[in-house]
Amino acid sequence: MLKLHQWTEGNETYRGTVLRMLDADGVIVPGYRIAVASNMDFHLRFMENFQTKLWSMLICASLVILLSAWLAVKFAHRPLHKISEEMSTITTEKLNLRLPPETVPVDLVELVMSFNKLIGRMEESFQKLANFSADIAHELRTPITNLTTQVQVSLSKERDAVEYREILYSNLEEYERMARMINDMLWLAQSENGTLRPSFEDIDARAELLELFDYLSAWAEERDITLTLEGKCPPMRGDRAMLRRALTNLLTNAVRHADPGTRIQTHLATDMNFVLMSIENLGDEIPADHLPKIFDRFHRVDASRQSSSSGGREGSAGLGLAIVSSIIDIHGGAISVTSQDRRTVFQLRLPVALGVSH
Repeated sequence: MLKLHQWTEGNETYRGTVLRMLDADGVIVPGYRIAVASNMDFHLRFMENFQTKLWSMLICASLVILLSAWLAVKFAHRPLHKISEEMSTITTEKLNLRLPPETVPVDLVELVMSFNKLIGRMEESFQKLANFSADIAHELRTPITNLTTQVQVSLSKERDAVEYREILYSNLEEYERMARMINDMLWLAQSENGTLRPSFEDIDARAELLELFDYLSAWAEERDITLTLEGKCPPMRGDRAMLRRALTNLLTNAVRHADPGTRIQTHLATDMNFVLMSIENLGDEIPADHLPKIFDRFHRVDASRQSSSSGGREGSAGLGLAIVSSIIDIHGGAISVTSQDRRTVFQLRLPVALGVSH
């Protein structure tokens, strides 16, 4: 193996090696050496220039890449900046505005559509909140006005103890009505926020309905209405207090609006893993345009109805059916209503108890 040496002489750099001289038989000839060397300045300058150019090219390429990336990001994000600017213009007074999906790149269409759906839900919720606030103000204004008027009348002149007692009883009815309304609104708020914790158990629907019939029998007899129960079903799974409240609201609503001399028919049946229950009464029909909103808060088919017509029972403020719908949703069931030919039917679908086979 040759051993190379490098040295500098006279500001010039050399690289070379020393070889021994061999004769024709390959034997080393003593006293003779062959020195071979080459000037390296050209190669060294070439390597220095090449290294300088290489670093310059790398720096320029890096700058070009960075500039290209910056321009690409800037132009690629331009639609996002435009969308962001349009989003910033949407306020509570402009929730009806929507972003046009046809003006954005294809990759952003799904984002714009999702945002429009979000704004739509926000608009609907905001509108419900505004309507709810207006309904609360309207519903509370009536009893407060009644209380104020009664107090003013009672103070207008001297009265005996009997008259004052009657006024206090009248005021107490208004207070109880407001208390029921506030409790119902709090219950609905807790239901929507998911803070209610139902206690599920197996419930005999037929037994519960018969108990409610006993509770409502006096009021039904007073209105010359008969309560009937047909069919049977397996135990259903649910919170007893909640379901009793829902059924009470439905039966109360049926008694309230049934024609005197008629009967309210309640029927039980089973469909696979669900209990089917229907409550039917004869009376004034619910107009078709009211049916989709019948379970909304404070919705009344006849806004002129007075609280006295309800017999002092829950639901007179237009919250009873909203509570029913919320309870059925909590139980994973469904509720619907039909009204035609003076026949109104509420139909419930609730899950049967666990482990029950059909």
